[in-house]
Amino acid sequence: MKLSRLILCFLCLGLGNVSDAFAAADAGLRYIQTRGTVRCGTDLRSKFYAYKDEDGFWHGFDADICKAISLAVFNRSDRFTMVNVSQEDITRALSTNKIDVMLSSAPFSAEREITYKSMPVDILYYDQQMFLARKIEGATSMEAYKGAKVCVVSDTDDYHNLVNYSRAYKLDLVPLPFKLQQRATEAFLLNRCPLLTGNAIYLKNILTARFDGSKDVELLPESIALKPVYAIVAKDNNTLRIIVKWIFNALKLAEEHNINSKNVNVYIGSKDISVQNLLGDNPHLWNKFGLNPNWLRKAIEDLGNYGEIYERNIGKDSPLMMERRENNLLRNRGLISSQPFL
Repeated sequence: MKLSRLILCFLCLGLGNVSDAFAAADAGLRYIQTRGTVRCGTDLRSKFYAYKDEDGFWHGFDADICKAISLAVFNRSDRFTMVNVSQEDITRALSTNKIDVMLSSAPFSAEREITYKSMPVDILYYDQQMFLARKIEGATSMEAYKGAKVCVVSDTDDYHNLVNYSRAYKLDLVPLPFKLQQRATEAFLLNRCPLLTGNAIYLKNILTARFDGSKDVELLPESIALKPVYAIVAKDNNTLRIIVKWIFNALKLAEEHNINSKNVNVYIGSKDISVQNLLGDNPHLWNKFGLNPNWLRKAIEDLGNYGEIYERNIGKDSPLMMERRENNLLRNRGLISSQPFL
């Protein structure tokens, strides 16, 4: 009898802990709703991530994703705040509720997942590690930069990829490491190194912002590594992770179904169960998430599907004019996949 009571006590304690865990996770969404705004971390040094125009409206890939989250949570696209967060401060910003989700410029690795209190939500897009270079007349390959110094952030995958690349192609490149990306960039601008390595979008931003029209600096075609860029949330907020994951999946799935800003109304009343759930004709799934069932209709009307958001901010319709390549859907020989909303 005593043993039975003891087991029952342990079970009650265990269930209590599980309940507390779910309550803590759900509190993350309730906290955002009570606050009245969702806070998205980004790198405001690059206008391709997020920037305000002269009229005070936000643009950029991260801004559009944050607008979509705002629509899902508040049924309004203006209940969001873009917060500048450096790579070094991501974990602290998440753990102190300075931000709810970190968007572009967020690398992720086994080391980060084990060591830090943050977890990946989904891959936003694939970037590439490349070189921004002081142009060498007549150069036709990386051989022209053999033995050159390369400004790079220390203790990052950029650094390790650079070392491996140099060794593999016997280029004898000399890493000039800096603790912060800003310091590495400043060193390149001061001509302390003829090469700067990092994410292509970041490097292209420097090229257009600092060297527009210049023939002395170029983005080299060589790609060191493919760089998946993740959305990241705090490790103890699994509910928010799930919500952001399915919000982002909805934008990708819309493109998969060929639903875009010009034809979204045509799909209302579709017989496809996944589309019914997606657009809120059948509201039960979005209701389970605690989100507005019709948010995606408004998001696609205002922002477009994943492909439209990508092309406008990063791809052919943007100053970057970066080809989609890996950022195409699987059916178009890319790596971007979605899950049915069932």
